[in-house]
Amino acid sequence: MPNYMNVPDCFCWTRFGSEAGQGIEHILRRKEEERVANQGVFLWGIGNSVGAAIGELVRRCGSPEVLFSPIKGCAKQMDVAPESVVAWTRAETIDGHEFLLPAHSLVTSRQSISSPKRTHYALVCFSESPLTPGESSLRFSFGALRNILSGKPVGASQVTAVVTSTVSGADGGPVYEASLRANLAYPFFIRLREPRPVPSLAGAKQDWATAVQSAWQRKINFA
Repeated sequence: MPNYMNVPDCFCWTRFGSEAGQGIEHILRRKEEERVANQGVFLWGIGNSVGAAIGELVRRCGSPEVLFSPIKGCAKQMDVAPESVVAWTRAETIDGHEFLLPAHSLVTSRQSISSPKRTHYALVCFSESPLTPGESSLRFSFGALRNILSGKPVGASQVTAVVTSTVSGADGGPVYEASLRANLAYPFFIRLREPRPVPSLAGAKQDWATAVQSAWQRKINFA
């Protein structure tokens, strides 16, 4: 049964899986290293802009949270084996002010060679606890969630959404577990610019998961 007692009234919800050629274990290991190095701060890359909704969440909540749930189903081939992978090297707040990326942060994403994107996004997160997924009692039904701005149900394709939760008759649908949770930290949400290719390392014989992991560990200068 979903545990509604501990579900926040409103929160940012993001579903995660394989991305930029990395599996979930690699991603969480890298994010945990980032969190430790940045004294609790880590950036979580997302593909869609939720800036206005984050603004509303911050207005309603003194301590806005983000809940992370594993994606149900198999990863897409484009995420498992992307055409290319880029690291995002500049950032700005939703108001357009420049944001200095934390020294130990690296946000990567898949990139299309034929139609490259110029913008990506990230949540600015903080956690005093390790990013270790575990069996959680915090569960909620997909049908109980509503987009915070429109009040409409969350769409199946909305990987990241800012939502309100309800235990009314709208309940139903798949049950998700929040295997990780963190606070959102100022400026909460950033727009990323200037993607730089993550080079293939060691004679181009490594897979993307190894290449991206090595790039972060070695703190490659993408400028």
